[in-house]
Amino acid sequence: MKWVIVMEYSVNVRINKPVAVVTELFVNKQLMQRWETNLVRIEESETPLFSTGSHGVLVFNNDGNELRMTVSVTENDLPNTISLVYEVPGAYNRCLNRFASSAEGTSWTMDVLFRFETDVDIPIELFISKTTENMNRFKKFVEEFMAVGSSS
Repeated sequence: MKWVIVMEYSVNVRINKPVAVVTELFVNKQLMQRWETNLVRIEESETPLFSTGSHGVLVFNNDGNELRMTVSVTENDLPNTISLVYEVPGAYNRCLNRFASSAEGTSWTMDVLFRFETDVDIPIELFISKTTENMNRFKKFVEEFMAVGSSS
């Protein structure tokens, strides 16, 4: 496959919770809908999703239509790193998530690579903004979830 557009960037977010809590919630499939916008369901293959080599499908509600995004876990070395590949027709997105303890709790860095079959004509700044927004949504979920406990 020939990729026309390739973009790479990194985003860092600090989460005010311990790295063990952050990474446990990051791969919790039962709670994912609370922070992953428009996620309807997760379809797993034989191997449980988020283990190294696992594959699945994330199904989203996209303005009333079902959007199916495949997800593959190329490496899971949590609580340190997890590498995920997301694919939809015409687009490939690799996200290397790195987690480290910091004075504030957890430093989460996502190294992002996008490849597109055709010119998407969208500035990289919009991709960076969307990634940052999604990471901040997860940050808020973790900090609020842990503030009230798992009964919410």
